Amino acid sequence: MSDSLNAHVVLRKLAQALPEKHHKSIIIVGSLSAAAQLIKDADTELRTKDIDGMLAPNATAVIAAREIATTLIEEGWEPRADTDRFTLPANGTTPQEKLPVVRLKPPGDGKDEWFLELLGAPPTLAPDAEGNTRYSERVETSTSHFEIPSFAYLGVTQYQPVPHESGLQLASVATMALSNLLHHPRIEDQRMSASIEGRLVKRANKDLGRVVAMAFISDQLDEDAVETWPDVWHKALQELGAPEGTRSKLDGINSGMQALLESPEDQDEALHSINYGLLSSRPMDIRQFQIAIRRYLQLTTAR
Repeated sequence: MSDSLNAHVVLRKLAQALPEKHHKSIIIVGSLSAAAQLIKDADTELRTKDIDGMLAPNATAVIAAREIATTLIEEGWEPRADTDRFTLPANGTTPQEKLPVVRLKPPGDGKDEWFLELLGAPPTLAPDAEGNTRYSERVETSTSHFEIPSFAYLGVTQYQPVPHESGLQLASVATMALSNLLHHPRIEDQRMSASIEGRLVKRANKDLGRVVAMAFISDQLDEDAVETWPDVWHKALQELGAPEGTRSKLDGINSGMQALLESPEDQDEALHSINYGLLSSRPMDIRQFQIAIRRYLQLTTAR
């Protein structure tokens, strides 16, 4: 895990490096986006390594990814990939499953502190015909072919992104929570590919834990904030044209969170992930975490 990063400093550096015409086509998602909006002290620090940027809309994501990757590589940004699993550089003969994702380290001092990962907005806010929620498109540049993945429910973060003073856009806290909840109606066994401070945690626990952390901080800043989330969720799915199958998931949107509340083992993993991520500057103990889950459920469950 990296040392602490200042969210606003990273966003300003990223904005300076990106072609200005793409400032409005990239939406920063994940813990850095949450920290920039929720951690209100002067430092705005958290522990993270990957800065995720989703390119939207889907129709222009490949073009934007090619232009951004080309520009940054020409400016000295270095592609990174697990070469035991992926091919770098890749070309037109490289199978889709061996393409590296666009992950680029900035040049200069501190280049190993963080990296930019490009994602695409999904073609639809629903799984494909086989039930897969992950989509993939090939991006061709002069130095390598890459992949930009997209995830069915991450597309909800296109709804009313929050402008940052750097000129970039941040996914709102409410829609990031919705994306995680839609992806995890239950706690699946799939684990993260990279460890968090020595532990390989379940992806569901990482994502659901982040929802709890975002709700916990939001509630401290404004006791009415989290109560507005369900209304935002309904509007987002409606205005983005989500299929009926996705909209119907709102009826049981907290099933994964309820499963987390009932599993001490999963709570321990989720708490570990947020204490070494979004809450690294203000870690919680297990009792506080359990109270935070119950408080979240109280505020977002229809009465």
